[in-house]
Parts: sequence; C-alpha cells; structure tokens
Amino acid sequence: MPELILPGVFIEVRAEALIVAGSITVSNIGIVGTAKRGPVGEVTILGSYAEARETFGSYDPFENPDTANNPLTLVRALELAYANGATTVFAVRVTGTEDTGDPENSVAAWGKFSKARKAFHNVASAGGIATILRAKNPGVWGNEMTISVTDAAPNVTVTLKYSAIEETYTVKDGKELLEKINAPNTGSLLVSATEGNQPTQAPGVTTETAFTGGVNSNDANDTDYGLGLDQLQNENAHIILAAGRDGAAINSRLQSHVETASTDKIRRDRIAVTGSALGATVPQILANTPSSDRTIFVAPGIKTSDSANAGKEVTLSGAYAAAAVAGAISARDAHISLTNKTISVNALETKFTPAQLEQLVTGRILALEQRQGFRIVKGITTDDGAFRQITTRRIVDFAKFGVRSASSPYIGLLNNDRVRKALKGSINGFLAGMVDDEMLISYELDVTATREEEIRGIAKVILTLRPTFSIDFIKVTMFLG
Repeated sequence: MPELILPGVFIEVRAEALIVAGSITVSNIGIVGTAKRGPVGEVTILGSYAEARETFGSYDPFENPDTANNPLTLVRALELAYANGATTVFAVRVTGTEDTGDPENSVAAWGKFSKARKAFHNVASAGGIATILRAKNPGVWGNEMTISVTDAAPNVTVTLKYSAIEETYTVKDGKELLEKINAPNTGSLLVSATEGNQPTQAPGVTTETAFTGGVNSNDANDTDYGLGLDQLQNENAHIILAAGRDGAAINSRLQSHVETASTDKIRRDRIAVTGSALGATVPQILANTPSSDRTIFVAPGIKTSDSANAGKEVTLSGAYAAAAVAGAISARDAHISLTNKTISVNALETKFTPAQLEQLVTGRILALEQRQGFRIVKGITTDDGAFRQITTRRIVDFAKFGVRSASSPYIGLLNNDRVRKALKGSINGFLAGMVDDEMLISYELDVTATREEEIRGIAKVILTLRPTFSIDFIKVTMFLG
C-alpha cells in the first residue's frame, strides 16, 4: 500500500479469498503387468485402450502363450478395465529380473536387470560394422522388425519396417545413420543406434533382413510385480491393480502398497482391487481374503473373448474380474455405489448359489452374480468396520484430496486469524460442493491455532464429515386388511 499522505480511498487486494481447491479425482487406475513391448519399469500414462495397444502391443493367446505358463497380463487386464469405463491409467510393464551385469543389451530395472532383451541388428559395412541398431524397448516384437539397405549413390538408403511403420534414412556412412536415428525430435520411433567399429564406412547393400535377439521374459513373479508397484508410489493413481496376478503374496504386496501410499508422508490415498484364484472354492476364497479398508477382493473369475485366439472364450481368474471392477469404479463418482451395478464380461467362471453368495458377502468379498446380466452383489471392501462400503472409503479420500488442494496455497502465509479465516473459507467452499453433489449429508469445520501452534507454524483443521451411504437393503412391511 502506498504511503498515506494525500486523502483518498486506498484498496489492498488479498487473494486468499479466491483460493479454491483444484480439480479433484479419485478415479485414476494404476496397474502393473507383463506386455509384448513398451518401456520396462517406467510409468506410462494412457488415455484409451487403443493407446494401450499402441504402447504395449497386443496380448498373446491365453491358452498358448509366447512364454509357457506365463500369458501376457497387462493389455488383457486393460481391455477389461477400459471396457468397463476406465479413463486415465498409469501403467508399468514388468518382466522377470536378474543381475546379468550386461547393461548393453539389458534394461536397467529397479536395481537389477530385466531378463527381457532388445532385438538388434549389426549394420554391416565393407570392413566391419557401421552402426548397431537396437529396438527402442525389449521383447520379441523387435524380431518382427526388418532392415534393408539399397544403393542411392553416392549414398545409401536404409529402410526400417515394423507393422504399418516404415522409416527411411539416406546417409553416407554409419555415423550419419546414428545421428539421424538418434535425433531428438525427428529420429526413429523404432530403434536407437550406437556406434559400430567402422562408423565412417557406408552401410553395405542388403535385402530385407529381420532383427534378432528380442526376448520378452514374461515370467515376472510377485517380487517383480512389487517392484513395479513401487514405480507407482508417487503417481496420481487411486485404484491399484496387479494385472492377472492372484494369491496371498500379491495381496499382501498390494495391501502394503496402498496403505503406505495413503499415509500423510506420501499422501497418495488409494485402494487395491484384487481377486480370487482360478478354480477357487468358496472356502478357499474366504481363507485368502485380506483384511483392509483399502482392499477390494473380487470373486469369482470371469469368461471373456480372447482376441489373440480368434475370439475363443477363455476363463480367467478373479484377478481379471478385478480389472473389470476397477474400470467400473473408475467410471463412477466417489459416492456412487457399485452395489447392483453390471459389469461387461461374457460370463462368470462360477455361478454361485444364493447361500454361497451370502457366505461371500458376509466374508467381505465383492461377489459377482448372474442376474439380468452380470452384477456386483454388494460394493464392499474387505474392512469389517466403518469403511466397509467402497463409497465411504472413496468419499473420505476425495475429501482428503480436496482439503489438501484447498490448503496447499496457504503454506508459507501468515498464521494469523485473518489468513486462517480465509483458509477456512477455501475448505468450506470445497466441502459445500461435496454436499451439493450429495457426497456428504453435512459437515462441521473449524480452523484454529493456539499461540504455541502459531509459533510452531501449525494451523489446525478439524473436520467432521457425514458421508452419504448407499441403499443396500429395502425392507418392506406389509399390512393386510
């Protein structure tokens, strides 16, 4: 404010009252699994199933996989998730890992090396190798890539082909080929290049030749999946899946992951969706049920079409049913219950009886039933307490995200009554919106600080939330007169 000398009206504009919570969602999916191609151990953000296939390739036939007993999981699970409403996905490709000590043709992954290998081709010259080309990422997909070199005097033309992609480079020698392929914005989508032992010689003329050496290593175990989950730790993902993976070990890893990520230290509140093993009986399902307000356990498995095997119907475990359920969660606002909602699958692995469904629901299982389609019996977590309804967990997480978003701009401002009132106003605006959207019935809010808390830089926000609950039962009393 200017020095007050001449009489008049002086205005100071303070922006605190304009601070509102940013865009909030608790619907992004985080998933790890094995794939035909794509970066290993890195997070890729996807917006559609078409983008997933473009990045990670198609999956292999479930009953006759590329790697015996280890069918590809990532894209198959994403197909189910997107078919049921998924939008934004954070995906991590995992592989089997070992310490090979060979960084040249291995992929560094989480302190180890991936057993997957990049396909490669040594571009021969008159006296040796002009350039060494390697596929952008590992897998047998690279073995489908071809190279040919034709004369274009005084240069040569190098042509790379993969599927519908064709790249051509007219160069004088191996060094120029390397520079063009590795160019930051105009370089190859398919390969990267390293120098051969004769970089100043021209590539020799050759007919179309396939790359070799690509290996998938789809035999990722629970430890490898856990390493993949670690890559999602700080991402804005809220619904977590281990694609195609079932069993006590992966359930424990998923539970540990979501509970660690949801602490005040990491602040990535999330839930895990997992499922029963293929062929599991009701007692077996109940015996393997985790116990957590941040875990959803789905049973039974499902039947779906295998596009890698002429659309033949295949039976998949509850881990794939979990992907369909995760998509259904992702498609709905936090307060919309999954109870009685349909999922898009061909059929269920097992048609449970009403008595068995009652056992499963009582045992905290999100059970699927065949009734005018394929429906979720009751939208529940594996918690036996206050967060047994999925909506309660998601509403509270939504509120936590919103309160953090509304509060963050105040970090570093004065800890006095005026600023605390502005902070309260920002949070109040967000929570009032939750009431308008019917996520909350009501709430109570107070923002305070004692003198000691002011000195320590603490503004205390005290919230009482009253979430909206879904109708799970309709009790009818009839009087006959």
